[in-house]
Amino acid sequence: MKVKLLVASMALLLLFGTHAFAFTSPGTKALGMGGAFTAVADDPSCVFWNPAGLTQLGRFSLDASLSASGENVENFANLYELYKALENQDYEAAKEIIDKGVSAPMSLEPTLNLEIAVAHRFAISVTALTEFSLEKFKLDIGAIPPHVEIQDIETGLVPIYLTYATGFSNSPFKVGLNAKYIQGIRHSSHFRLLETGDTEEIDPEQTSNAQPATSFDLGVLYAPEDSKLTYGLMVEDIFEPKVNFPDMTTESLKSLTLSRKVNFGVAFKGIPKVTLAADVHNVTSNDRTFHIGGEVELFLLRLRVGLDNGNLTYGLGLKLLFLNLEAAYCQKEGTPVVSLVLLGLGI
Repeated sequence: MKVKLLVASMALLLLFGTHAFAFTSPGTKALGMGGAFTAVADDPSCVFWNPAGLTQLGRFSLDASLSASGENVENFANLYELYKALENQDYEAAKEIIDKGVSAPMSLEPTLNLEIAVAHRFAISVTALTEFSLEKFKLDIGAIPPHVEIQDIETGLVPIYLTYATGFSNSPFKVGLNAKYIQGIRHSSHFRLLETGDTEEIDPEQTSNAQPATSFDLGVLYAPEDSKLTYGLMVEDIFEPKVNFPDMTTESLKSLTLSRKVNFGVAFKGIPKVTLAADVHNVTSNDRTFHIGGEVELFLLRLRVGLDNGNLTYGLGLKLLFLNLEAAYCQKEGTPVVSLVLLGLGI
């Protein structure tokens, strides 16, 4: 095997992961509190968690945030073993390591969100949701010519949210509605990377823009009078819209259904400067998850901690007049997730 194929193989390992950060709700504060945010919903990311929370915001709020997950960071040892095997031209050992499972230890899947809310009622938001899967990565040393077989699928969705929220006179209920306009793109390829650096298609490459789709979310907050508890309900993608990719030739890739998700939460604010919360996500599904979290205000700082379905999360906020800075971290099933509010304004 020539050096060019070795270098190309290593580069692909660094670029790709077996499965990327899937479609998840953004929100740095929410991540720091373990995802227990349905009944809290008190920052601009409430658009994604419970749009009724807009009624709790000031006259103007803006968040620009970036989140990213790193796939299989713990896999450095396997990558180092692979590097040594290739350096020693021990291709059988290299093949065994790849078959055992080597994927990108520093693969990043960034998601950028922008949320603008005005007058306790209205918001416009946009986010990019991405999912990448490397279906096959197989190094065949004995083939003529030697090659790496690669099969991948990438999907990206860009929903634009228009949000309206309102309360009712003398009522403990607040309600919010998201109307979403969804664009997207999907790509799939299956090819061999040859030792010469050339590629050879196994299946035709496919790329398709999505047909625009619409969807709706409904959020409710209920804060009984004289109670220190607030209850939250979020129904996401009420009508389970289907995003179609008409130019894909593989039948299973022609559409993507956004499944309805029902989340329920409760928040307790009976202790000054302390918020405690608990959520159940996907209540109506067999894939339901459990989340608990808390926040403590210490002068200008906000300290957060939580359990995201058993995964420990940490968060930190700094409030300087109308400027908010946020950071959060979660180690989720071997995949670290980091979220930052790059710019947060609130009046």
